[in-house]
Amino acid sequence: MALQEKDLQQILQTIRKTAQDLISEGKTQSKGYYKATERRLRAYPELKANIARYEADIKDIAHEDMGKSADIVIFQSHSGKTPERDLEELRQEKIFKLTECIYRDSQEVREIERALERIKGQEYYRIIPMIYFEGRSQKEIEKEMHCDRTTIWRNRKVLIEKMSIVLYGADAI
Repeated sequence: MALQEKDLQQILQTIRKTAQDLISEGKTQSKGYYKATERRLRAYPELKANIARYEADIKDIAHEDMGKSADIVIFQSHSGKTPERDLEELRQEKIFKLTECIYRDSQEVREIERALERIKGQEYYRIIPMIYFEGRSQKEIEKEMHCDRTTIWRNRKVLIEKMSIVLYGADAI
């Protein structure tokens, strides 16, 4: 049984519509990865500062008088009384929590640095640190890079898209 011309046209129309929908969805998802990459770049300086603060906090814990801290009291639900905890256990608990935070933030910093490394050789690489890490104004960047706003915007977009692929793989395409 052969398909009629009308049926073939309907099938082709459905295929075109599906293809357009997939392309549109892909572009939308790609924009999401672009924005996520920008969020990660903006967070980068703060993550590095967090790591330094956590490390300093770990050093300070050795000198804390933790026996009187209200935020460390742990109650056992079945007994109604405070469990006996020694100072060293409390210190180790706090150090462990801070170490987890250091590990989490360090992982993110390494991911961002890996993506930055992949674009480092690009002519307009300096745009990324100036915008996301140094908070420079558009005019300052134009002056330092000796180019106009459009060139900065276009090259920033290309660099962020490359970083998105490093960070998210084929999903960012």
